[in-house]
Amino acid sequence: MASSPQVVSATVETRGVYLGLPTYPPTVQGLNAVIFGANGISGNYMVRVLSQSPGRWKQVVALSRRPPLTDQHTSKNVRHVQADLLQDPKDIAQVLKDQQVRADVVFFFAYIQPAPEEGAIWSNAEELCEVNGRLLQNCLEALELASIRPKRFLLQTGAKYYGGGLAIPAYESDPRVNEVNFYYTQEDMLFEYSRKTAVEWNVVRPSFIVGAVQDAAMNSVYPLAVYAAVQKHKGEKLIYPGNMAAWEREVVQSSALLNSYLSEFVTLNESAGNQAFNAADSCYFSYGRLWIELAGWYGMDFTLPDTGSEGFQEMQIFSKTNLSFAPPAMLRFKFTFVQWAQRPENRQAWRELMSKHDLKGDPFGNDLKRIFEFLDFAVLPPFPITLSVSKARQLDWMASVDPIETHREVIEEFAGMKMIPPLG
Repeated sequence: MASSPQVVSATVETRGVYLGLPTYPPTVQGLNAVIFGANGISGNYMVRVLSQSPGRWKQVVALSRRPPLTDQHTSKNVRHVQADLLQDPKDIAQVLKDQQVRADVVFFFAYIQPAPEEGAIWSNAEELCEVNGRLLQNCLEALELASIRPKRFLLQTGAKYYGGGLAIPAYESDPRVNEVNFYYTQEDMLFEYSRKTAVEWNVVRPSFIVGAVQDAAMNSVYPLAVYAAVQKHKGEKLIYPGNMAAWEREVVQSSALLNSYLSEFVTLNESAGNQAFNAADSCYFSYGRLWIELAGWYGMDFTLPDTGSEGFQEMQIFSKTNLSFAPPAMLRFKFTFVQWAQRPENRQAWRELMSKHDLKGDPFGNDLKRIFEFLDFAVLPPFPITLSVSKARQLDWMASVDPIETHREVIEEFAGMKMIPPLG
């Protein structure tokens, strides 16, 4: 195993819209990394970040169940290995041995979202624990069977760690809430693995992840761009379906590229071992602000939220379980994005756009509810979601990005991938 770096340089640089990114001394070189779940939104961007530094990362193994994404930004230091983490750990280990995989750092982003039989997204908590716990446990066992002992193992979880509604802001030291959560299952597995092997761990907890990949599940930007493109095509306004509370609330965003830079940063920092870190863009964001900008990008009018009291539908969602004095959250909206997507005229408009622009994929197909329900969950709730990044700041993490700019950047990437029509 290559020697692990001890100190991260205090100097920073700017790359595009990303400010204050860390730089590293030239002595940090020749490292090997394995990225589990390399085809997902987070794994894909982790591959991009590590591929930018072939001197620092000599070999990056991007491991996924399916073949690599055709749009993945890679370089000569990246190679893809195909393996299914739901198979027997012995079989996974054999793949790792056959491919001569080495790892100073392991990044784990693998995730499966089983469809709930009824109820909203994440309502099948026990099933989420079972399948995603199995993914991680199989990975850990396979590493041991293949005699791979990294210096650091990073697991990405998310803001749902803090329960159904957050104390403002959420700190990494906040206690777990009394509910079934697969993040707790995975963390406990990682802690036990670390205790037995002395491998150091990191956990990174982002909020809504802003990024462009072919699999549009768990991605609020793609269905939002689809909504705007269809409304534009029909000659209608960008109608905001929520109420004023949803329009004005602060909702922290976690751009996939910045998350990946942070993941690299903490795994290369000796002082960050055996700690969890929130991942956030560190810039104020609201869907009201985005709505105005989004309408401008598409060259269309928009509506403000209705401030009246009539015509709203209501839906109660999870209570703020880590704040026992807070009432359950009530969503108030004119329509949900799922309801909008189910309207025949919107499906027809998308078919026309697909034909006109030779688009790939159909968000109005079998995955309609899964795709647009995540946008409902992102846009319509009335309560703020804020993650503190003070802990990372204490290690001289200075990076930030404006999520309005990353939304524009990601929408343009989706257009380049032929998943939505071009802007303008």
